[in-house]
Amino acid sequence: MHSWMTTLDAFERHLNVQADLVENGRYDEVVAFTPPPDLPAMPRPLVARASELLARAQTLTAHAVAVRDETARRLAQSRRPAFTQRTFPVYVDQRA
Repeated sequence: MHSWMTTLDAFERHLNVQADLVENGRYDEVVAFTPPPDLPAMPRPLVARASELLARAQTLTAHAVAVRDETARRLAQSRRPAFTQRTFPVYVDQRA
């Protein structure tokens, strides 16, 4: 059986690694943390630390999503022409 202290330590190390990956633009290597399935009920003294780590994880997720969305916006913008070119008919029908 795993302990909550060990799991929270592993979660914190995992968050540090994932934050470094995001900072270095290595988004394809970012993975979620999966706690062991056999954890007992969380002891009350560890709730504050678990909440802090969860908040860090949520902040990291929001940052990664914002960077992803901004990158997608810039890529889409670079595909559009910088100016709009109006097309005018080159030949005019003299009979009209």
